[in-house]
Amino acid sequence: MPSPSLTTILENLAAGRVEFVLVGGLAAAAQGAPIATFDVDIVHRRTDENIARLLAVLGSMDARYRGRAPGDVLRPTAEILRGTGHSLLGTSLGPLDVLGAIEGGRDYDVLLPDCVTIEVRGHTISVLKLELLVALKRQSSHPKDIAKLPLLEEALRRLRGG
Repeated sequence: MPSPSLTTILENLAAGRVEFVLVGGLAAAAQGAPIATFDVDIVHRRTDENIARLLAVLGSMDARYRGRAPGDVLRPTAEILRGTGHSLLGTSLGPLDVLGAIEGGRDYDVLLPDCVTIEVRGHTISVLKLELLVALKRQSSHPKDIAKLPLLEEALRRLRGG
């Protein structure tokens, strides 16, 4: 069960008409994987219009880059969000990782056909299918991903009715 603040991040993005795909731990948890997560990971559509909407929502949540010295506030910009990189942000509601693309250069348009939809407080959210999340974790060499893989695979078996 995601924390209320993480759900509110999703609600704010959807209410702001930001086009995004939910990926990462929260996407897996939304599909029944028994894992805890403490942030929201999204891949956003990198059009000028969508980036403008995303920046408006990020501004309303006081988004700034994590890991900086106190008082050294760095805010996301349209220029940065146009790229394929990762913006690891802190917000007034919790951590939000805004990704231009994930493994293999998969961006919003590539990921969208591999999504399911869920409802979050009256908004429809695109969520990366558990099958693709598992496939990506199988290719990863990160210890955190390797540790979560058995839980994700078991959730996928249950989802498939096995």
